[in-house]
Amino acid sequence: MNREYKDKLSRQIEKNYSDLEMRIMEDIVRRIRKTGKLTSTADWQINRLRILGNSSEDIEKMLKEALEASYPQMFELYDKVIDWEYVRNKDVYEQINAEFIPYEENEQLQQITNALIQQTDADLQNITQSLGFYLDYGSGKPVLTPLAEVYQKYLDAACMDIVSGAFDYNSVLRRVVSQLTNSGLRQIDYASGRGNRVDVAARRAVMTGITQLTGRISDMNAEKLGTEYFEIAWHAGARPTHAVWQGKVWSKKQLVTVCGLGTVTGLEGANCYHERYPFIPGISERNWTDEWLEKRNREENTPKEYRGKEYTIYEAKQRQRQMETAMRAQREKVQLLKAGGADPDDVMLARAKYQGQLNEYSKFSRKMGLKEERERIYYDMRGRIAPGRLQKDTIARISSTDNLFEKSKVSKILGVDKNAVSFGEIDANSKKSVYNGIKKVFDKFPQLKGHTKAITYAPDLKAIASSDSLGGVIKLSKRFCDYNKLSQEYSRQTKNGWNPKGTTVDSIIVHELGHQIDGMLTLKGILGGKISVYGVIRTSQSVRREVLQRLGYFDYIRREREEWRRMGYKGRDLNDALEFSKKEFITKHVSEYADKNEREFFAECFSEYMTSKDPRKAARIFGEILEEIMEGLK
Repeated sequence: MNREYKDKLSRQIEKNYSDLEMRIMEDIVRRIRKTGKLTSTADWQINRLRILGNSSEDIEKMLKEALEASYPQMFELYDKVIDWEYVRNKDVYEQINAEFIPYEENEQLQQITNALIQQTDADLQNITQSLGFYLDYGSGKPVLTPLAEVYQKYLDAACMDIVSGAFDYNSVLRRVVSQLTNSGLRQIDYASGRGNRVDVAARRAVMTGITQLTGRISDMNAEKLGTEYFEIAWHAGARPTHAVWQGKVWSKKQLVTVCGLGTVTGLEGANCYHERYPFIPGISERNWTDEWLEKRNREENTPKEYRGKEYTIYEAKQRQRQMETAMRAQREKVQLLKAGGADPDDVMLARAKYQGQLNEYSKFSRKMGLKEERERIYYDMRGRIAPGRLQKDTIARISSTDNLFEKSKVSKILGVDKNAVSFGEIDANSKKSVYNGIKKVFDKFPQLKGHTKAITYAPDLKAIASSDSLGGVIKLSKRFCDYNKLSQEYSRQTKNGWNPKGTTVDSIIVHELGHQIDGMLTLKGILGGKISVYGVIRTSQSVRREVLQRLGYFDYIRREREEWRRMGYKGRDLNDALEFSKKEFITKHVSEYADKNEREFFAECFSEYMTSKDPRKAARIFGEILEEIMEGLK
């Protein structure tokens, strides 16, 4: 029985649990939608029990229906396995004149099958008794939350956000839908504190049963045929540790010592699709020769390039699975936003992102020479999700990293048209970094909204990023196209003192937003900042002076001047020596780059103040000054 057929057999049971996941998420959204119709906290208190109540009974009903649907499917599934693996081997028995016992008369095999069915059913029941979601309660770190607590704590808090007026309905709905779909319904392993997606856990339970049954049938056939040798089937894209022994003949002892039979990571272990068949030396012929295997292994281990990254066949297949999982989650997101009555633009953006994912999946599969396995995406049976009338140029934009969805998130925070945001070829991690930094700054200082008018991709820019602080434009260079490389570069610079301590690559955009705040305050004439025909007097000049004053900088420079003079320095030499002392002081308290001018001093202090877990004295002083200034603008 090949891998594709096994997948097909198990997919219906897997779908039961995917449907369960969707029904629970739809139930949560339905309760949020009820809350959105309330007009006051008093209404919420009155209707709370009606909206949140009876959740446990509703969940139990959904779990029971999933289990009841799976039980008869298991019998059908195991019948097909027996037919394929046992009955179809009847001709092998006839070749050596051995007795073949039909399944209906084979009590041993019947007992094995019934025991495995009961075990699989028990495993599925265990899954339904320990479900939950990874949810973020505001700390920025998702917490694995049991299903009962999802209703009691998370859903309750989300509903209160709406009725209290802290957040509008659409914002809460988008947040909840994103967290639910990003997590997916999970089976909680309380021993390890980890969770597997429920459809994955269900599939693993079913496939474990199938694997165990095929293995027992193989052992039974081998015993009847009088052989201790087995040929292991070959399939493309096997994990590297399995590729070394697939397609070859091994003794029963070697199955254990070489192939890892009986271990989690070995033959017939977790997520292993390999089968073995009795092999009779002198009678049986190998299906895969050593020469053929050597050639195929060489081909599969020769990587292919896609978007600057190389993939072996195994790595490409793993990437395919990741993309399929992401698309299933996005399909859920579209459905839940629709069910929650979300803003039509939000629904269209979610659909557009799915279309982009689908296009990227097709391109990747073609480039890697892999078959598209869209049945893995579509088994939810939810029909067409992607928008139906997108122009080709729109689809092209969506399928690139500069997609509509990401642009919309950033543009909404800035308060500008989405066309004012351009990410070009910037990779996903860099976009996430930029988005998180912008959100962090604007959440704390909403007064900045309206000043920053554009964020653009500038591949020819020599610096990592730049900011027209008065004009409200931020430019990002092509170095943002490789987040990992940029992160390494920033880390090296930080160790050398060029960047503030405690900051990371994610602080780059925050630094540029520091320039934007400086520009906004200057245009408003804060702390003497003003624009004239003769030039610019910046707010950052006054802020820098105040920070340095509190740090004791000016007293330090006076002492340094006296010390240099005692050492015989004067004139230009004295000035050069003092410049060294000034740079040393600012590098020690902020960063080497902060010494460049008052604008960079301002942005570097802002970066450390906003992003460091333990800001130093200079950043703390800066933060006090800035918060006082910004409070005055409210």
